[in-house]
Amino acid sequence: MLKDCQSRDIEIILTKSISRFGRDTVEILDALNQLRILGVRVIFEQEVLDTADTDNDLMISIIEAVAQAENESRSDNIKWGNKRHAAQGTSKLYKRKCYGYINDAEGKLVIDKKEAINVQLIFNLYLQGKSVLGIAKELERLGIKSPTGKATWPKKL
Repeated sequence: MLKDCQSRDIEIILTKSISRFGRDTVEILDALNQLRILGVRVIFEQEVLDTADTDNDLMISIIEAVAQAENESRSDNIKWGNKRHAAQGTSKLYKRKCYGYINDAEGKLVIDKKEAINVQLIFNLYLQGKSVLGIAKELERLGIKSPTGKATWPKKL
């Protein structure tokens, strides 16, 4: 977008909100400074701010800093929740189908002895230096069905 502004293809940028304009305060303020030098207006719809109005500079900086702090807090909360669920064993990741495992009566993953042989084979082929594609081809050659029961294996194991 900056290249289009530099070549004068864009004169005004209309964006939903400051938080959608960039990843962090420094990046946003740097982009806004470059656009200001190029004479390109940026209008933030949600905040009702326009860079053509120089009185909005401080307000844009404050709102962007708050938005960045909110995003960081949200990210920290999600990471904390994921760690807590993992530690308690209540993460949904532990309940989904995993090749080489089955769910027991309580829904916990336990080793599937039939598929465990295939998992060991996959691991040994990997240790022998086989690529993902090479492993898939070998499994198909041996007639070992994929986790979904298909004769062909996906290219990403």
